[in-house]
Amino acid sequence: MVSQHEILKAAAVGDGAGALGNSTAVGGDCADSLTSEIVVERDLAACMRDGVTLYADVYRPRESGRFPALLMRTPYGKEGSSLLATTISAVRRGYVVLVQDVRGLGKSEGRWVPHFQERNDGYDTIEWVASLPYVNGKVGTLGVSYLAEAQWVTAPTRPQHLLAVAPTMNYASHKHFFFEGGVFRTTFMKAILALQARERAQLGLPIISDEAWAHGGESWMTHLPLAELPLMKEFPYWAEWVNNPVESDYWKPVDIEAQHDQITVPALNITGWHDDYYGQPGAIRNFEGMRAGGGSDRARRGQRLIIGPWSHGDPSLTNTSALGVDYGLNAGIDFIELQLRFFDYWLKGIDDGYTKEPPVRIFVMGDNVWRDEHEWPLARTRYTDLHLNTGGVLAAAAPTADSSDTFVYDPRHPLRIPHLDASGKGVAVDWDSVISRDDVLTYTSAPFDSDTEITGQILAKLWISSTAPDTDFSARVLVVEPSGHMCPLTRDPGMLRARYRNTEDLQPPRPLTPSEPTELTISLGYTSYVIKSGHRLRVFVAGSVFPAVHLNVWGPFTSMSQAVMAKQTVHHTPVHASKIVLPVVPR
Repeated sequence: MVSQHEILKAAAVGDGAGALGNSTAVGGDCADSLTSEIVVERDLAACMRDGVTLYADVYRPRESGRFPALLMRTPYGKEGSSLLATTISAVRRGYVVLVQDVRGLGKSEGRWVPHFQERNDGYDTIEWVASLPYVNGKVGTLGVSYLAEAQWVTAPTRPQHLLAVAPTMNYASHKHFFFEGGVFRTTFMKAILALQARERAQLGLPIISDEAWAHGGESWMTHLPLAELPLMKEFPYWAEWVNNPVESDYWKPVDIEAQHDQITVPALNITGWHDDYYGQPGAIRNFEGMRAGGGSDRARRGQRLIIGPWSHGDPSLTNTSALGVDYGLNAGIDFIELQLRFFDYWLKGIDDGYTKEPPVRIFVMGDNVWRDEHEWPLARTRYTDLHLNTGGVLAAAAPTADSSDTFVYDPRHPLRIPHLDASGKGVAVDWDSVISRDDVLTYTSAPFDSDTEITGQILAKLWISSTAPDTDFSARVLVVEPSGHMCPLTRDPGMLRARYRNTEDLQPPRPLTPSEPTELTISLGYTSYVIKSGHRLRVFVAGSVFPAVHLNVWGPFTSMSQAVMAKQTVHHTPVHASKIVLPVVPR
């Protein structure tokens, strides 16, 4: 049922930063020529296959006719202003736009079961949208973060009327979202708790404020056993997540990259070099996987990849800085126009030169320029090894003699890298305090003798041994300026639960043989960054990074009393040569 009709006189949208233009500022006849009427229908009901009703707001041209539709499905509230600039621009371009509250949130009925529910609900909603009298049967989807993840979770179900998707900053697999290197991530708990507010109120449970999180968040993320966290007792999916390891079939519905051959639509994949830990592997692995093995020729040739210097959120013409670094005016993009050109081609058949453009566009930090590429990874990449050597040296030369470094990892005192404060705001990291710990090994290169571009994925291949049957290893690369100031080369540390051996191809879990060298492969993330002449690289290796604390035991974690200290060894010998692999691009 339509609860409300409105007619908006919508002014022209500016640079896509999220605000509507003010028509009164234009004046005279120009003001009339820059406006158009938009019909808004609030709370349009869509019935899902199980009888639950979801509600959407519809924005459409007032002109009669049938138009292609763009759908955004959100957990953040369909009436929020953050989607309005995109919505108005799209309607003015001749699209019907629908913004729907996902199940259990906003005005929609049902219980919210994050991510998993979007498979069927997304399918049912897309087919419902296509049936509306002002829609011509052609549907595209778009949105950032959860809105993007919902698109990918739905795509393998192959809705008949879904023609293209534009997911921004999302995951490709549970292996890089719920987990990282087989390590269960508890850091997303804060976002989950915030979105539970409606249901918590209905159940008479405490609503977790930012202040409550600041006081209790650390204890909640490290509670043992984690599946029995009292705060999550009334939400069964939490125990399911914790009790199902990364290799469990439970995760199949949200393992997107395992279903690429079932997806038949083009995708505009967008992420940022400073996106959250899952964003880069999400966009890149979906792009690569769909190009190689998508479920149709249309899907394979219709993949695009855009990576800018952004953190998590909407790119725009004015969003040009991240983590305290301003990349200049060239860093901005017209995010809305980028998406609409994509849909103009795939939903309207308008080719304004779109098909002649290369499929990859990246921002090269350091040079601070955009660059088009024809593939990812770049074919001209020269993969270059830097070996971990005795004395904390990082060098091209491989070890010529047997040596090793050791540290003791104590689960009661894990490594902490506080890049966010209690409220979630970014803070500067004191890297000296991190690398000076006794349980952190560091290796530093000589100064680079020329500017060197690193574009692609950085890998650590570590030969390790441990006195524990299972443990975590982490590693990270820092850029060291001549002044001694350090900054991370990639967004997050690489982490791996040793039982899985390889972050990029998780192996069936098996214990370590005490003190026996074992090779681990750990992704250290992706970047496009020019290391300036005179700068150095520094690699550090450690154990668990808080709050993902491994107790150095094989079985399930039930109490911190299980925790045991482990002696960790990193080998650098001619036979067991630990190294990082840099994707160097010739200049």
